[in-house]
Amino acid sequence: MKRATLANTCALALAVALTIQLGRGHGRALRRGPSISPGRAVAPQHTSLADVSGHPVPLRRYTRIVSTNLVTDRLLLDLAEPDRILAFSRAAAERPQDGYRYAGRPVVDGFGPVEALIALRPDLVLTNSFGTPGRADRLRSAGIEVFDLGELRGVSSLVSAAKTLAELLGRPERGQEFARTFVQRMNNVAAGLAGRPRRTALFLSMIGNQVQGGTSGTALHDVLTAAGLVDIAATRYRDWPAYSAEQLLALKPDLIVTKRGMSAAVCAFPGADHLAACHEPDRLIELPAELLDEPGPAMLEAAEALYRRVYGEIR
Repeated sequence: MKRATLANTCALALAVALTIQLGRGHGRALRRGPSISPGRAVAPQHTSLADVSGHPVPLRRYTRIVSTNLVTDRLLLDLAEPDRILAFSRAAAERPQDGYRYAGRPVVDGFGPVEALIALRPDLVLTNSFGTPGRADRLRSAGIEVFDLGELRGVSSLVSAAKTLAELLGRPERGQEFARTFVQRMNNVAAGLAGRPRRTALFLSMIGNQVQGGTSGTALHDVLTAAGLVDIAATRYRDWPAYSAEQLLALKPDLIVTKRGMSAAVCAFPGADHLAACHEPDRLIELPAELLDEPGPAMLEAAEALYRRVYGEIR
């Protein structure tokens, strides 16, 4: 097996193993000084939980919870009793494929006016990137708790966030079960390949007039790997590299994965137009942007859709 293939095939399993090992003590450590890890209890009695900013949020029964983004929307559906959820994000309600799941509940603009959130009188607002500084402080000044789950970058950070949220909700066992089943399902997507050769792939998108990737350290890397592909960029790059023509030609992927409607723009970029994948329709794969843009539970849906496009039905 090629070194790049071996590294990428094992990447998801390694991230999961680290997450499970770290997660055993998640939310249980005592506060020992000014440095506080997200999701760790900050008092010996475990009466509060610190968010990513270090702000302690009391551990009590929240019954008017507002989610401000797609990831916390999806996690709440899996982890919280429906009658404890007050509102979801507008982005979730407007998703064409599953917006019906949020019907009948108020919706909020996570980056809209704070006054609209205050008017709902929630007791807890969930976020994983709350935008401009001061928004959380304004909500807290109005007597509303805010918990920031932090930036999500893939499977490891998602399962950690699920465990933290479940602990905040008073049901840590739900977070453990979510982590176990989600990781298992991600690992099972390409299990049917066994020892078959895995094709190399490169995620590309257009940002302005620049072609950008998404590789090791992002949810896109985990999606490619779970779908049974070798992320060809992962041996040279991390995060969100902006590629030159020479770098694209050096990578020479079997497949290009991009967002729906973006393949023509990607392949028109100087350098990309010389990639073989841009000249064979079955080697240029588009998936819905809502699957590729969400570093949450949609990673599983993206991996399954990608596997079917490349290898056929999941066994």
